[in-house]
Amino acid sequence: MSPALRAAILTLGALLWLSGAVWLVLHFAFTQQTPWGPLPNPWGAVLMRMHGVLAVGGVFLLGWIVGGHTIERWGSARNRLSGLALAGSAALLVASGYALYYTTGAVHEVASRTHEWLGAASLLAALAHWWRNRP
Repeated sequence: MSPALRAAILTLGALLWLSGAVWLVLHFAFTQQTPWGPLPNPWGAVLMRMHGVLAVGGVFLLGWIVGGHTIERWGSARNRLSGLALAGSAALLVASGYALYYTTGAVHEVASRTHEWLGAASLLAALAHWWRNRP
C-alpha cells in the first residue's frame, strides 16, 4: 500500500471515528432540558453532516481497499482475521448508516444502537489490524 493511500485511510478513519464519537458525547451528555423536552446540542447537526460527508469518502476507500489490498494479500494468513473483522465491521457500519438515513421506528432504533456500538468498537478492530502489521 502506498504511503499516500495509507495516510488517506488513517486520516479519514480517524476523522470518521472522531466525528461520530464527539457526536455521541454531545447527543447523550450535552442536551439542554426545556419545558417541552430535550433540545439537541447545536453542534450535533454540524458533526452529523461532517460525518456523512466523510462516510462517502470512507465507502469509496473501503471499495478501493477491498479491491486492491485485501485481494492482493489474501494468500498470506498474516492479519487475515483482523482484516476480516475490520472489513466486516466497516460493511456493517455502512449498512447501519444507510438504515439510519432511510428507516424509522424499531428498525431505526436497532440500526442506531448497532451503528453506535460497532462504530465505537471499530477503533479496536482498526488498531488490532494496524498493530499486528508493525515490524
